[in-house]
Amino acid sequence: MADTSKVQFPGQKKQRMKMRGTKQANASTANRMKKQLRALLNDPSAHLPDMQFKQKLAWGRTDPVTKTLKEMETIARKKNDVKWLAKRMMAKRGDPVAKAFAGSLHAAHDESFTMVGHFNSQSFGSASFIRRGDGKQGYMAGLQNFSNTTLRMLPWEDHAKRGMFFFSWDGGFVCTGPNPNPPQAWLADVLARSRFDFEHHDVNGTDVYVTSDLDAANVLNQSERTGHVTLQFHHGPVVGLGFGALTTFTKKDEPFVHHLALSMLPPLLPSILDVRASWYPQGWPEEDALPDSATEGIERALDAWQGLTMNEGLLATVMKEAVLEGIEDGIIVDEQWVSGERIKDLEEALRACSGSDDERHLAACILHEAVQHPHEDGMHLRIEAKGSPAEREQGATRIMKGASCGDVLSAFWATHGQEALASLNLVGEEAELIWSEQLERPKPFGKFLKGLDQARNDAQRRARFPELDTDQGPAAAIHRYTVGGLLKGMGAMERQATARHDSVDDAAAAWAWLMAVGRSGGQEWHFETNARDRGGVWSQAAGRLHQAGQRLLDVDVTELDEAQEAWHRAYSDLRKATGA
Repeated sequence: MADTSKVQFPGQKKQRMKMRGTKQANASTANRMKKQLRALLNDPSAHLPDMQFKQKLAWGRTDPVTKTLKEMETIARKKNDVKWLAKRMMAKRGDPVAKAFAGSLHAAHDESFTMVGHFNSQSFGSASFIRRGDGKQGYMAGLQNFSNTTLRMLPWEDHAKRGMFFFSWDGGFVCTGPNPNPPQAWLADVLARSRFDFEHHDVNGTDVYVTSDLDAANVLNQSERTGHVTLQFHHGPVVGLGFGALTTFTKKDEPFVHHLALSMLPPLLPSILDVRASWYPQGWPEEDALPDSATEGIERALDAWQGLTMNEGLLATVMKEAVLEGIEDGIIVDEQWVSGERIKDLEEALRACSGSDDERHLAACILHEAVQHPHEDGMHLRIEAKGSPAEREQGATRIMKGASCGDVLSAFWATHGQEALASLNLVGEEAELIWSEQLERPKPFGKFLKGLDQARNDAQRRARFPELDTDQGPAAAIHRYTVGGLLKGMGAMERQATARHDSVDDAAAAWAWLMAVGRSGGQEWHFETNARDRGGVWSQAAGRLHQAGQRLLDVDVTELDEAQEAWHRAYSDLRKATGA
């Protein structure tokens, strides 16, 4: 039946059909494809993998790569028979790589190329190619772009799945059969094309490649203390990557393990090398191994790096953090470890923290106390800059970068501050008063230490007054006003005395003290009549307590016992007067 007639209008453009996955070839692409296909046609076998495995498989079987190469040799001999190639590239049977090879050789006979296919793979990259025949697109792209060291391995992926190993580099392309034995030239080329500048050393007959921040002999002997990752290849060579070099990674860089893996097929790095890493914090004893938890953290980081789930630029930081979190004892200041047994070592480590020399010395003393006499509320702390310390389930005390000596003192003041004051020759009740004052009304430790002489004097004055058995009742309230007025000043206590009170007894106690010290004038309106009447009765006893307190502060140490006895008698009289 004849086709239905189609109406065409003047000026109508002729429609062109475009196959999916193809594009119009520009001049540059067309010339490049013509050049590559001409080279493939001139010497087809030169761009195929060199089979280095010459043995038989189990039960005398021939390996699949050798079979494919033999079939491709047959096609290469027919490279100029276009009709034969046309049949072979459309054959339903036969090796799929050979089919794609026949189609590529057939395309090489074309004089010009206007349309090209576009192949794109996340693993193997992208390239243009000429579609011809029934072969797989990826296989044709790999065979035609034989200068692409990664893409040319793609046609052999099924053979790799069957246990064959391939290695590709600028100077060669080989198959080592079921044995992953990379050639020496392959490793040298892959390292030269990586983002690192390696230095090659021959150490006792072993090829060692290291970045500039490492010593080749130490890397080989596993005695290098500088943080690094070591790649120990099964066939002998060793590659060392310093932490400093790893941290230079940028978004534009290709991860080193990815670059290395895409130079072989299958991309299984554990089949050709072992990876290990080493890093010790400054000050860690050379004879001591890291705890198991630290080494396990390093291994987890390496697994994530090899699995391309970790940013290569963060690898060094993550491994350092794993080590620091895995250490279980001592003190860690940023990335430096100290045992905490010597105050001098702690002071030296704390130079990384801001603060005066006095603050640094007291912080070293308090850390020393925390190590020697651990307290459940002062263990496994992480001390951040200007923040409350975070308590962990386990691990050494960590003083993070940016934390100050004041942050360290604040973290341990409640648990070890009083003991640390002994380093300043403050002991006993005097030290306890200074410690509690700073605990209840904290000041910046720089200011606290500058005013320590005054604090020491205040503590000595406060220590002259015996402690009360109870702080309840009007007598205790008058005692508080009396001691506070003598130590802190009358003005401050007067403001407290004239404030609102919860009961008549509290108000009466305040009025009694005001009368005793002569500061009741004009304050009557703050108090009810009952409170003033009751306080007036107590005021004489309160006055005798005030006089005893003044004498207690004025007497020499030799008369202190007698003055304290007089204070006890005056307070006993006050208790009787208030009905206690």
